[in-house]
Amino acid sequence: GGAQFVVSHRRRVRQSLHMSMAQDRDTHASCRPEFRATPALSALLISLGVVGTASGQSLPLVNPSFETPRIPPGFPASTMVDGWQKAPPPPAGCGISAEQWDQMAGTFPNPPAGQPRHLTNADGTQVAFLFAVPGVSLSQQTPYPFIAGNSYNLQVGLRGGGALTPGTQFQLSLYYDNGPLNRVRVASTAVSATDALTSSSTLETFSVSLDPAPSAQPWIGRNLGVEVMALSPNGGQGIAYWELDKVQLTSVPEPGTGALLATGAAVAGLAWVRRRRLS
Repeated sequence: GGAQFVVSHRRRVRQSLHMSMAQDRDTHASCRPEFRATPALSALLISLGVVGTASGQSLPLVNPSFETPRIPPGFPASTMVDGWQKAPPPPAGCGISAEQWDQMAGTFPNPPAGQPRHLTNADGTQVAFLFAVPGVSLSQQTPYPFIAGNSYNLQVGLRGGGALTPGTQFQLSLYYDNGPLNRVRVASTAVSATDALTSSSTLETFSVSLDPAPSAQPWIGRNLGVEVMALSPNGGQGIAYWELDKVQLTSVPEPGTGALLATGAAVAGLAWVRRRRLS
């Protein structure tokens, strides 16, 4: 598929990936980078609050289907992903340079219908990829604060690619940044690869949810972040990666909260997304 092209022509990346996959889990854990805090992208909705209807309020994300930047015709992939932040590279001595690390996450074109590895349910024409190397991730801090009494749900469409073996894990998380280099994940779900997940022609939807919490919880009032990350090394040899698309974030307010604010909050969120796309 498209993501295979990005690795087939980068020999140094292939070599470093094989090296990383040969290491044990403890070595991967020690080389996993610290996460840098991302400043709040906007404080616009903090005073408003983001509330929804009883069935849930969509919270718009920037570039949720990885359509920008557009990959130029003839190029197999891109390492740039608008609106999303990559984890910083691992420490020196882990066998992966900063350049190689940057090439382990990006986007590729969804092959046309009828070609191998075409995804029939992807949104748009591009899909993101993450190499199955622990710590490779994409994250986005939103302008939406965690609100007491609200529940939250993050959904992502996934498929395994390349030599991904059953049992290799991927993680979805909701988080907040508690100062520099201190990312706090408040809800996470681990997804394990299966043969069906790597051979399918469709993305399978996985999600992580956060139940309503009282105002005493430390994340209440903090800006909500979403993260997708390769959690464990691939169990076999060869290039392995995850394909993802259709990232959706929703919130369900506690019954009786101010539903009249939902429209204004949604409009403000959409305006923030438009500004990010234009910047």
